Amino acid sequence: MVNIHLLKQTIKSNYKILLIFTFALSAFVTIVTGVFTPDKLNGIENIAKNTPIGAIIGSNNSLVEFISNAFFGMMGSILPMIYVIIIANKLIASQVDKGSMAYILSTPIKRNQVTITQSVYLIGSLIFMFTTITTIGIIASKIFQPNALDIKTFILVNIGCLLLHFATSGIAFASSCIFNLSKNSLAVASGIPITFFIFKLVAELSSNLEFFKYFTINTLFDTKAIIARDGYLINYAILATLGITLYLVGIKVFKEKDLPL
Repeated sequence: MVNIHLLKQTIKSNYKILLIFTFALSAFVTIVTGVFTPDKLNGIENIAKNTPIGAIIGSNNSLVEFISNAFFGMMGSILPMIYVIIIANKLIASQVDKGSMAYILSTPIKRNQVTITQSVYLIGSLIFMFTTITTIGIIASKIFQPNALDIKTFILVNIGCLLLHFATSGIAFASSCIFNLSKNSLAVASGIPITFFIFKLVAELSSNLEFFKYFTINTLFDTKAIIARDGYLINYAILATLGITLYLVGIKVFKEKDLPL
């Protein structure tokens, strides 16, 4: 069901954005890996203790814990989220809004081929992004912190973050398929993930606010559980199921809805 010609066009139109975000994330993970030293971290943790930043930094007894908190807790969550919001809107809603979708559908390409092809690109680009981040992180650890990185755990953390953004991309993609106007698509595609991210931060600030964790999917990316190898697989399964469901919903809605063509 994938249309190769459309896929090539989509790659050509979006690869620069993908490379920019991937390069930025790879640079961040390299910097975080390079600055890790237990002595410095103890000082930072003591200064940040009992502050909002301290809740984000957490306790870092190993390199993989430090990367999980310092990188995946912030930039590793924010930048891929921005990427999927931008690209998901460009793939469907923006083209409907601008009228270019009418040209695509005037060819023998069917609606399902459009949505499936665009979803393959979005999912594939996320896999490329996190494969690159994982590889760069491992290489950086070999250079700056030889034998300090638990590579298997680091790969599992990357898989968890990928699945979080797969689910987030499902929200953005479904929104892009449901709405005909970019402004509406972007409002939902950005509003829900940003709210989820804020709720996760709020839940980590105080035990009195911990109940916010039940209102966000971001808590399913639990780096502590991954590092401890405790109960993370069910979280992975929920995120994967949620992402698949949302993509299928988007594909079905786009196939059946009226388009302003």
